[in-house]
Amino acid sequence: MRIERNMNRKGISFLIVVGVLLVLMFTGCSLQEKEEEKHDEILHDNVIITETGEVIDKEPVLQETPEATAMPEVVEIDAEMLVEPEQEQVISEEDQTEPQGKELQLVFLGDSIFDTYRDGTGIPYRTAVECDADVYNLAIGGTCAAVAGDEQIGLEEWTSRSMVGIVNAVAKKIPTDIFVNDTAKTILDNPNIDFSKTDCFIVEYGMNDFLSATPLDNKDQFYDVKTYAGALRYAVATLKGVAPDATIILCSPTYAQFYNGSWMIGDGNSVNNGYGTLFDYKGICEYVAGEQQVFFFNAYQDLGINGYTAEDYLEDGIHLTDEGRQIYADALAKAILSYEEEKNN
Repeated sequence: MRIERNMNRKGISFLIVVGVLLVLMFTGCSLQEKEEEKHDEILHDNVIITETGEVIDKEPVLQETPEATAMPEVVEIDAEMLVEPEQEQVISEEDQTEPQGKELQLVFLGDSIFDTYRDGTGIPYRTAVECDADVYNLAIGGTCAAVAGDEQIGLEEWTSRSMVGIVNAVAKKIPTDIFVNDTAKTILDNPNIDFSKTDCFIVEYGMNDFLSATPLDNKDQFYDVKTYAGALRYAVATLKGVAPDATIILCSPTYAQFYNGSWMIGDGNSVNNGYGTLFDYKGICEYVAGEQQVFFFNAYQDLGINGYTAEDYLEDGIHLTDEGRQIYADALAKAILSYEEEKNN
């Protein structure tokens, strides 16, 4: 009996051991299958298997980091800290002041972005060459679109050399005496130039309006020429009166970086002058263009000038290098030719 009992116990123990081994074996197989499935998933996510069975590694996909998509911190500073770097104007015989009989006539209005280089490397000249057009550059460095708060705006005692002053002179509403030290006066006074035959007015302002802390808009006065938006509206209306069939292009300011000596204050996305950032001035320009049903040229975002490329495209944080002026002219000429093609079809 004792022997039989021992045998039964041994048999039961044997069965338990076998059972445990079987459980471990099946569990191990299951885990192995899951690991293989997981491996297959990883394999297929990171490689390409061709029809011949060749395995090729995929290029890694870079995910945007939170730092890359985060909005810049806006810093409001005293407008007196924002100063346009001085540049010496370069003028040569390439600067056109007489008609040459080209099919297209382009008239440029703007600040130093258009005015400084009048030597064949400036944006207006390069654009005209690509468009095979006569070009008249009425830009004046350092000027705003808007009339400054202390300037006279009565037509009889006008004192502003702003964009508003230029369009008034083009429309012959004011004398040209206030432009006596500017190349623009030579063009404005030339009886051989007929602005009513202009095919395209290219209007580029906003940088100095930002630097001067010009208010963005006046909700109570649509054509308030002492605001950026009001001045743009006034210019569009006046130029349409001069040449009703002309294309009008409003160009936004370009991306910029601002310095106080050797110390960088911030850029167009982060520095607030009390009314907004430079990017906000770009936004107002775009808004007015849509509102007035004229063309908008987004020089701020579409030229590839940003914090990563500033060293290549910006001379001093604001003004454009030769390469920067070339990409601007290329893009602008392409847009003008496209507009003219649409107009003629």
